[in-house]
Amino acid sequence: MTIKQFIRVIFLKSLTQGFIAVLALLAVLQSYSSVASAANSSAHIKGAFGPLHNWPIIPIAMMLMPDGRVFAYGTNTAGAQGATMYYAIWNPSLGTDISAFSVLPNTTNTDIFCAGHALIPATGQALILGGDALVNGLRNYANSDVNIFDPTIDTLMRQPQQMAYKRWYATSVTMPNGEHVVLGGRNDRFYAGSATKPATAASYSPIPEVRAIDGSWRSLPTAANDYAYGALGGASWYYPRAWVNPQGTIFILSHYDAAYKLDIANTGTVTKYKTTKPKSGRWELPSVMYAPGQILSLRRNRTAVTVNINGNGDPIVSLAGTPSVERLYGSATVLADGKVWINGGSSSGNSLTGATLTSELWNPVTKAWSMAASASTYRLYHSTSLLLPDGTVITGGGGAPGPIKQLNGEIYYPPYLFKKDGSGQLDFRPEIIDAPTTIVGWNEDFSVESDEVIHRVTLLRVGAVTHNNDAEARFFSTVPIKNKIVTLRSPANANIAPPGYYMLFVWNSAGVPSVARIIRIG
Repeated sequence: MTIKQFIRVIFLKSLTQGFIAVLALLAVLQSYSSVASAANSSAHIKGAFGPLHNWPIIPIAMMLMPDGRVFAYGTNTAGAQGATMYYAIWNPSLGTDISAFSVLPNTTNTDIFCAGHALIPATGQALILGGDALVNGLRNYANSDVNIFDPTIDTLMRQPQQMAYKRWYATSVTMPNGEHVVLGGRNDRFYAGSATKPATAASYSPIPEVRAIDGSWRSLPTAANDYAYGALGGASWYYPRAWVNPQGTIFILSHYDAAYKLDIANTGTVTKYKTTKPKSGRWELPSVMYAPGQILSLRRNRTAVTVNINGNGDPIVSLAGTPSVERLYGSATVLADGKVWINGGSSSGNSLTGATLTSELWNPVTKAWSMAASASTYRLYHSTSLLLPDGTVITGGGGAPGPIKQLNGEIYYPPYLFKKDGSGQLDFRPEIIDAPTTIVGWNEDFSVESDEVIHRVTLLRVGAVTHNNDAEARFFSTVPIKNKIVTLRSPANANIAPPGYYMLFVWNSAGVPSVARIIRIG
């Protein structure tokens, strides 16, 4: 397909398509030439990267907003951590030029460096919990602040209700009733002391807290646990890998070799599973929920496992093939077709020794790994990857600290976007003409219309990633009766699909997805 043909397709589609979707297609056009030239005959198998582009900050954390924009934070505009922070808003529909970014100062007096975060289901706002603090001129202590970013006014607002505990590197989990549970995080750091600065001992926050829908907080003192999300268990305080399970409680996959269940009823209960042994892991390795009640976890020594948490008993751990390399600080992203894309990382940690530019794909059906496209720069500590509504993945950041200060990003175009003839050209895409604009309930029928016959529909929860962790990730797939207008059934309940915003993709007969519509389930 030539550029002229592609422009004609965009023009014809724009006659019936909404404004946001048109902008998304124009953004694809902006990078089309670069991707096509960078692609080769294996793009339909491996995918391809677009050109490296600048970011105004290091995107240590990225969240997809309901309007399709990306809210990112992490450093100032020099790529350094500090209390005088900035946050950035990127509009992917405007491309990757600097004009597509808005940079705003953090006026809340909270250093949100390495905070926990999640989306608020009822509003689509970003909830940011804790972060960094400066004590005696030293960084990497913690704060207990609560902040909310409102995408309707592009403003970060500090909330009057604080958490009971200070948290740096905490995880926030969205519950079936719309509440949020925050767990883990460090309080004080270890410092040996000097002639001018007193010594401090490391301390942690092993008591979970629950934020109600009205913004009030309650603690879970009887769920305190140093092994599940505290000082022990292989740095379990470091962004605990936690998800709502199909039973409505929280499943926690230890960084080391254990797993736990957290029940937030009353003052909380935490239970260690007796038989679940997910092999030795590390806090630098990613895990992601790739299907309802199914988790892919990278462990040490190029080992991968799946953890099935759908049953009422102990989760079932199974081997899931062998990744090509060790990927400490790598990212795992569920793609629009349900495969998992793994990129970045190093065998030595936050170092270029053993760092890799390669990426790879994991097939959840066959459990097989295959090599994917190679990036142009390394993604290590403080890098992120996030699925976008057009089916691509923005991967960016790294540094602060690190061997390279990465004030940049790259877009990965998965194989499903390319023609299968080996030409390396992007394929024609179906278009969603009509999709729900009001809230869809659980186990509820709704209709979707496309300009082509719909052969498959996939649903993915909008992402909220930081430190190689996305507790929000959810994926659903269905094959409807083939037609241009199809009736679908939403996920059965809030335990498997917590309330909030989801990307809806339709697929044509060639296995090419549309640009997603973002719908709200709740």
